[in-house]
Amino acid sequence: MMPALLHPLLYTGVALWLLTDIGNRLCRAIFSLSGLKDATAHLPAAGHSAGRWIGTLERLILAVGILAHSWEILAAVIALKTVARFNELNERVFAEYFLIGSLFSIAWTMAVTALWLGYDRTLGRALYPMIARLIVVAP
Repeated sequence: MMPALLHPLLYTGVALWLLTDIGNRLCRAIFSLSGLKDATAHLPAAGHSAGRWIGTLERLILAVGILAHSWEILAAVIALKTVARFNELNERVFAEYFLIGSLFSIAWTMAVTALWLGYDRTLGRALYPMIARLIVVAP
């Protein structure tokens, strides 16, 4: 691997790790600290890690939306999640769980993306203009 590529791959990889693995860990910690983990223990478990995958994909899609300046993506992600869980939102505890998870994902994605953009502009290789050209669809 060329040394010139190592630096941008490293800081972009760190941002992806923060968005995905660390984001999932922090979200679970927030559920534990807020008491929602215990409060939702009575709800049927999915039996697999679908929630982690959903959170990971949600944050990745939101990051692309932020980089593309497409705030509609944020609305679409929340709408899709709401439609999928609409009937369960009648239960107050689940609604709080859903809102905390969703708001955490949005806030965490905004923070990590802002940090990546700041690093890319100051100490990085100025990848953002190239990435923006790839993901922004001209009207």
